Amino acid sequence: MNRRRLAVAYLVLFSISAVIALVAFHSGSGRDPQPSVDGVYALSDASCVPAKERLSLRQSGQFVNADGPGDVGGKLRLRDGKLTGTVTCADGSHRRLELTAPAAKKEKGESCEDRAEEKIKAAEDPAKAKLLTLRGTLGGESVSLAFKGTRPDVCSGIKAKKPAKPRSGEETFGRLMLAIAAVILAARLVRGVIGKVGQPPVMGEVLAGILLGPTLLGAVAPDVKNYLFPADIVPLLSAGAQIGLAFYMFLVGMELDPRMLRGRVGEAAIVSNASVVFPLSLGIAAAVPLYGVLAPDSQFAPFALFMGVSMAITAFPVLARILIERRMLKRPIGAMALSAAAIDDVTAWSLLALASAVAASGSGLGAVRVVGLAFVFCLAMAFIGRPLLQRVSAAYDEAGHVPGGWIAAIFVGVLLSAFVSQRIGIAAIFGAFVMGLIMPRRADLSHDVSRRMEDFVVTVLLPLFFVVTGLRTQVGLLDRPVLWLIALGLLALAIVGKWFGAMIAARFSGMSLRESSALGALMNTRGLTELIVLNIGLELGVITPALFTMLVLMALVTTFMTAPALRLIDRRGELSAPVEEELREARPEPEKPERSILVAPLDERNLDALLALAKPLAESRPPRELIVARLLPPSRSPTVLAPEERELTRATEELDRRRSELLAEGVATRVLAFTSSDPGKDLVRLASEQEVDLLLVDGRRPVLGEGVPRGDVGVVLEKAPCDVAVLVERERAPEIDADHPVVVPFGGDEHDWAALELGAWIAFARGAPLKLLGARPEAEDGDPSRLLGNASLVVQQLAGVVAEPVIADRGRDGIMRAAEGAGLLVIGLSERWRQEGLGPLRSAIARSAPAPTLFVRRGIRPGALAPRDDMTRFTWSSATGAPG
Repeated sequence: MNRRRLAVAYLVLFSISAVIALVAFHSGSGRDPQPSVDGVYALSDASCVPAKERLSLRQSGQFVNADGPGDVGGKLRLRDGKLTGTVTCADGSHRRLELTAPAAKKEKGESCEDRAEEKIKAAEDPAKAKLLTLRGTLGGESVSLAFKGTRPDVCSGIKAKKPAKPRSGEETFGRLMLAIAAVILAARLVRGVIGKVGQPPVMGEVLAGILLGPTLLGAVAPDVKNYLFPADIVPLLSAGAQIGLAFYMFLVGMELDPRMLRGRVGEAAIVSNASVVFPLSLGIAAAVPLYGVLAPDSQFAPFALFMGVSMAITAFPVLARILIERRMLKRPIGAMALSAAAIDDVTAWSLLALASAVAASGSGLGAVRVVGLAFVFCLAMAFIGRPLLQRVSAAYDEAGHVPGGWIAAIFVGVLLSAFVSQRIGIAAIFGAFVMGLIMPRRADLSHDVSRRMEDFVVTVLLPLFFVVTGLRTQVGLLDRPVLWLIALGLLALAIVGKWFGAMIAARFSGMSLRESSALGALMNTRGLTELIVLNIGLELGVITPALFTMLVLMALVTTFMTAPALRLIDRRGELSAPVEEELREARPEPEKPERSILVAPLDERNLDALLALAKPLAESRPPRELIVARLLPPSRSPTVLAPEERELTRATEELDRRRSELLAEGVATRVLAFTSSDPGKDLVRLASEQEVDLLLVDGRRPVLGEGVPRGDVGVVLEKAPCDVAVLVERERAPEIDADHPVVVPFGGDEHDWAALELGAWIAFARGAPLKLLGARPEAEDGDPSRLLGNASLVVQQLAGVVAEPVIADRGRDGIMRAAEGAGLLVIGLSERWRQEGLGPLRSAIARSAPAPTLFVRRGIRPGALAPRDDMTRFTWSSATGAPG
């Protein structure tokens, strides 16, 4: 995009947005929020509520829920200073309540906790207590509600019963450990389920936190929820969550790399800015009508800014996960999305800092002071902190790792940066984020630092944030149709602002309609970043619990819709790099063989064992090329790209070393390593290439379980068109040599013939005997000796390998005795393996055999073995070295 066109785009974008924002702030500044009536009251009319009982008012803007003992309660509406609605009394009667509320008070620079504390102090002062008393009628009788104190959940949105008596320190610690264990377990369970339906696994942890709160667990089993997360434990969880957030933001800042913007700064900037400014303006505009409906008793400016920021967020880490799992990073659309999201992320945290400053200061002059201090803080971090941290790089070069003293210094730096940020008046996590931004940009150093903290932060501390968010999310607060209509309206506004803002900018920069639509869908991903913003807004008292719940639902929906939207936009997967491309781009030899064997270790520890079997197969005549593929699962870290990059680099270096060794031995070899969220499916696609004859993979639990093989191995066995061999490795297994034969249980099935040929290849190459095992017949059965003899003769004539027929007793024990001392068992699957799995006998052998076991399944196309109409299938190749 040329400069003139770019300048026009910015002029139009900022002009429209500035007009919207100015009109919105002008209109909103003249409006008043609803007065705060949230709290605990004593009702003067004892006929409705028993004496000494209290009535709790839970408020979200105009909408107030009254809760008392038993069935006492009602849904009330606060408009124009009048609190009205119908209340259910203790005797089951319904009475009309009409009360006059005190005038709204726009607090300046006070947090929710500060305002709650002021109300408590005012209630203790007789002169001021009258200002907190609500007066009116209940069923035609004069009543008053005398303010007695704030609810414990008035600022956090968390409602739970306090323990009857204070716990000891040891008991509190035990209950905290129980709560953390429940959080981790739920996060892992839901994470696994979410990952299987094509959603970012981190969103499973977010959903687990929501489900542990009032939304599900609190509704189905409130006693369980209150036992797991009592009121005195929740603040401890929240403290741990805040520590986790600080270190998470440090990791995110450390992973942001300016180099990803190379060559695309202009296009990425306009897409990012449009996807921020446009929804930000719409959010500020939406704040005008919402201010008198769902806003707390606070100023308009912070409320509007938080509404705008909540609409403008893109979750850079979650978006990166989606791009990796959909294999879009190597495509222009993926690179553009990642670059735009990186700019968006920095912009979003800057906007959050501004919104926090306005909310904390409460005045324009105060906000300018806070922003100025934040700017000075950033400069100090850049020009003082960054040079100091450069010494970490020198220490790494000297020691080969980051010394413990520097790790402690980095940890202290993160905590102090968060502290300074909080004291300035902006969100504490902003300081941790800046600390990450100034870290030296070295992949090895970043790997070492993140490795020290990532597991604990991601596995333990971050899920605590999700459950604290879940405890604050109360879908039950949306108990009126009008609230659901507002929630749907906010969802639509968020999608239109973010998606269409990015899409229009992308089209203007020259991208196609499909690419622009996909980019808009990606930028609409909000995820974890949105939840951080919303929690800060709730803690500052800028948004109400009901609005918080609406925006949390909006964050979940906009994130979960990304993957389905991409599938609809790109039905053929043309915006993603197909897995076959990895194979075609791998370095082939100039005169590589026409056919190949694909070796794919699912566990890298089994690579040596698989190559030991694959090498003799590749050296048969005619020779085959070895294709060694490592499919790495996506990192479970919700940070950005470093986990994948460093693991891919390590795997590629290891495979290149193996390739050099095999080439030196005269074996044509290609190697490839890539991230795969569905290894089974990707292996099938690789095996579907016409040049692949045999897929050699490892597997234990998916093979040894009851029923049909499952998991990635099950997918490969079910769908791969070529022959498949699955190795079940053993620790301290004997070598395949003259003293340790290759043993093939044989019954004449097509899978048995496939197993026999593989066994013959391996036995010849390793100089090992070959044994054919047949089951001793029952009285009514035929003689298996003839079948074994014929098979042995065929092997000897066509493969040059002497096969010794052995009749074993029936059952597992008989085969185990006959296979004693074996170096390898090669077993063909049964004809009914798709219905019955391995069957009892094969499963028992796989579990108890002392030697490694290779399960073989015949392919559905000519390939690894001979044409299907040839019973022996030995015309395809020869282990003796003679041309086939």
